[in-house]
Amino acid sequence: MVSPARLFFLVLGSFLLAFFLNMRVFNDGSPGWKQIVTSDGRGYYAYLPALLLDHDPTFASEIAREKGLAGYSDYRPGYLVKQGARPYNKYFTGEALLLIPFFLAATLFSWIFATGIDGYSFFYLLFAGLGALCYLMLGLFFLFRILGHLRISPANTVLTLAAIFFGTNLFYYSLWQPTMSHLYSFFLVNGFMWTGILAINNWNLKSAARLGFFFTLAVLTRPTHISILLLVPFLAGNTGNLAGFTKSLLAGRKPAAVFILILVAGITLQCLVWYWQTGHLFIWSYRNEGFRFTTPEITNVLFSYRKGFFIYTPLALLSLAGLFVLAPASRLQFFSVAGFLVLATYVIASWWNWYYGDGFGLRAFIDYYGVFAILLALLLNSIRFKPLSACMWLLLLILTIFNLVQTWQYTHFVIQPNSMNREKYRYVFMRTDQAAAGCLGGNREIADYSIDQAAPVKKLFNDFEQNRPNWNEYMTIATPCAFSGKHCGFLDEKHPYSSGVSIRASSLGHASASFFIEGTVMVYDSISDAGDKAMVVLSMDSITPGINWWTGFRLNDTPGQAARHWRKSAFSLMTPEISNPRGILKVYIWNTGRKPLLVDDFTVNIYGSRQ
Repeated sequence: MVSPARLFFLVLGSFLLAFFLNMRVFNDGSPGWKQIVTSDGRGYYAYLPALLLDHDPTFASEIAREKGLAGYSDYRPGYLVKQGARPYNKYFTGEALLLIPFFLAATLFSWIFATGIDGYSFFYLLFAGLGALCYLMLGLFFLFRILGHLRISPANTVLTLAAIFFGTNLFYYSLWQPTMSHLYSFFLVNGFMWTGILAINNWNLKSAARLGFFFTLAVLTRPTHISILLLVPFLAGNTGNLAGFTKSLLAGRKPAAVFILILVAGITLQCLVWYWQTGHLFIWSYRNEGFRFTTPEITNVLFSYRKGFFIYTPLALLSLAGLFVLAPASRLQFFSVAGFLVLATYVIASWWNWYYGDGFGLRAFIDYYGVFAILLALLLNSIRFKPLSACMWLLLLILTIFNLVQTWQYTHFVIQPNSMNREKYRYVFMRTDQAAAGCLGGNREIADYSIDQAAPVKKLFNDFEQNRPNWNEYMTIATPCAFSGKHCGFLDEKHPYSSGVSIRASSLGHASASFFIEGTVMVYDSISDAGDKAMVVLSMDSITPGINWWTGFRLNDTPGQAARHWRKSAFSLMTPEISNPRGILKVYIWNTGRKPLLVDDFTVNIYGSRQ
């Protein structure tokens, strides 16, 4: 008879493979194989073709191939930054090292079927996605072994594994963005915990090598994973085991030397890769990015409607109840896990971009889902009253359905990738109707780490009472309805454009820089829904030689704003790098719906980077 765990892994593995192949290979209407390596995943993956095929530290060939896959000429990779005049990859090498076996297999298949040995043809990207799924399954397998060691019942083990996968954004990142680093970190952190348990029980050369492997690759994937050392007391289980392990560490010099040797080898490899790219052994690769340890956004990270961890992944909040099970059983384990979670949350919340850019949910926590799964399993295993246990199973089912609906919403453009707020969240909550897709507006980016927000380089204001410098002229009317003064801007079918900012880039300061634009405008719908199709537009012709920039988003956060009522609409975003001093930056309202609309007190502040 097949055990529940084996049946779970068989069913899950079959489901993932079938879903992945259907989405990436056989279904023309869904994201194809060309989009397996996307977003940050491009940077982690780019090491492999650059190092193994092209031997090119500038990543020039990789950029050209990525541009072809992306399908637009102004593509510029976000993973490349410059040390002087030399570009280098800001990401660490851990994920690339894990993908080497799959990259080599893809090279073999590409050679056999003559599909092109360039790192970006069909088999290369297909095997990158398959590699991610393999590491996901291994991460779940390590978690299964850990739960078995903790004497979690088979039924609760299977329930926990299913819940942590289908009830969190781990599901989304496994299939839609598999080359982001989170699946690999999930595998490595769980691998570290399992091999840590084995090493504590039997410290020898083999266990030291395994532990060193997982710890080193975890740090090489995300250096902040050094914090997983705080989990060692939990893995030990009690003070006796921890003291015995400490004694073994001090006495067993050869195993300790093996662990240290593997760690030093990994760090040396990373330094050599940096040297290959920049000529320097040690660099801070995240140039113009960093932590704000004195002002962590802990409340936003956990509870905001933009990306709050517990808002979009409430199953994680439920799992924290497992701490109350752990506390009376073992103070050592309780303080180990609680201390780790507090530190991990603090570090995540201290990153300058606390919501971690575009994405579904607070993705930085995915790396540590193994810890949340352990707490959930302990909670489930502690319930002896069958009706309460049934209620818990039902609650997990509800939270899983909740996550799957939100995953559908995100993949169908109902939930925005970075600009959600309470109003928007409530408007689309659990909606799956066609009208919900793309209905939300507004844009609320935060300024890059390098931006100086102490004072804007340009502060532009238009109350529509007179012509203003750096504002173009469009239709204004005198009306007692004006928000301030006697005049306001008027937009309708014949006058779809508002007066807007029109300013030459050279007046913004130094060339070849990005700027942060923050704006507000008062809006008045003369009739119901007049502003639903109005857009905020920002543009610049020839922002760099041969490349024009245009971006637009809906003025209204949600449709159906009240008519004959002034409201404030706010927006903020980063521009791409502006390298043409003669380019003219424009910011204006475009009323594509053509229904009568009034605008007043239009403010645009432009912030530059620190010198």
